[in-house]
Amino acid sequence: MKVQVTESDTWRRTLEVEVPGEEVEKRFDTAYKNYSKTLNLPGFRKGKIPLSVVRKRFGKAIQGEVLQEVMQEFYREASRSEGLNPVSEATIEEVEYDEGNPLTFKASVDIKPELNVEGYKGIKATRPIFEVEDSDIEGHLEYLQDQGAAEKTVDRAADLGDVILADIQEIDEKGNPIEGRKQEDRTFLIGGRNATNHDLDNQLVGITAGEERRVELKHEGAEEHDHEHEEGHAHDHAAGQEVRFLVKTKEVKERELPNLDDEFAKDLGDFDSLDALKDKIREDFKTRSDETSKKRLEENILDVLIEANEFELPDSMIENFLNNLVENYKKEHEEHDHAIDENAIREESRPGAIRNLKRYLLLESIAKQEEISVEEEDVNTHLEGLGKQYNIEAAQMRQILNRSGQLERIESELLETKSLSFLIDQADVDDVVETRA
Repeated sequence: MKVQVTESDTWRRTLEVEVPGEEVEKRFDTAYKNYSKTLNLPGFRKGKIPLSVVRKRFGKAIQGEVLQEVMQEFYREASRSEGLNPVSEATIEEVEYDEGNPLTFKASVDIKPELNVEGYKGIKATRPIFEVEDSDIEGHLEYLQDQGAAEKTVDRAADLGDVILADIQEIDEKGNPIEGRKQEDRTFLIGGRNATNHDLDNQLVGITAGEERRVELKHEGAEEHDHEHEEGHAHDHAAGQEVRFLVKTKEVKERELPNLDDEFAKDLGDFDSLDALKDKIREDFKTRSDETSKKRLEENILDVLIEANEFELPDSMIENFLNNLVENYKKEHEEHDHAIDENAIREESRPGAIRNLKRYLLLESIAKQEEISVEEEDVNTHLEGLGKQYNIEAAQMRQILNRSGQLERIESELLETKSLSFLIDQADVDDVVETRA
């Protein structure tokens, strides 16, 4: 085989490949023999059809099929021998073949960008520091207290902090029920700790069991569901749209919050006291804060790195990324009955796709330049952690991931993690205290 590579664009290569004629003829002969064993022709026993008959009646079709296979095989071999890493399907053209002569063709393909990354040591970047405040602990305790509230039915009008059980029917401007817009046995917490639509709270205060009351409000999106005490059911309304409901209350329930004491802590888990629970909450907040700080620092470093190393991506690489993203979105929403605007998803996701691909290529290139690698010990440690998480032995976890093709992805993620750690160690980091949103 002879190969000549030319650069047709920044990341586009054209391979001119020549395959020896005898190699092609050998493939033809093998194909004729295989077909002669499987063809059914009148006047011939199966498997006993002469090769001359096969050539005469099916030669052109068989040769066309064989040539396609040969070109794909030798294109891949040529790519490997020239050290190319294709990221797109090859476009095969200018195919020439005459019996007794070599097969020649051109294969054009986009290749994975090879970068020489600069300016990745000593990057100036800020790391946000989120301090855990006592108010964070108290706020989470109040949340746990709220979650543990007991409820009892009461014979009185509903007040702030009460829960009502009701049927909800959406109505039009004239008060007529809108078909398909009824929810039965919904529970609402009036004036919950996260409630934002106080107009709705005010309209529900004073309602009694058996009473039907008309409620009007402006739709404010997800905020209204802060009032739903159980899993809610959303209908499509534009933000700011006036909506009307008939609320028929079945029950009013009073909520009794548990005391924040040692017994409360013991009921939640392996805690000897309320102070022990507070310590665990503080520890969890600290862990999450540290993780957020690290991720923000990584992104700040990557912003500088991407800006300092400008390069174009092959269009096919971006399109492949977006194709996978759209397919994953469709799988996640296959049980939904709404139409999916694939073009809108692509346009909205394109900037993020470009950033993710540049991130991946830059970190991979830095790993090569600094000889950073993933050792077997790194993979084993990661698999042991996954095994403990899912209660599976590490060896079995490796088999599962290997069969599903995910082991290579994990190794790539570990290499990215090590590269980011290297960049952080080399960076000029300025810690800045920020207030948690």
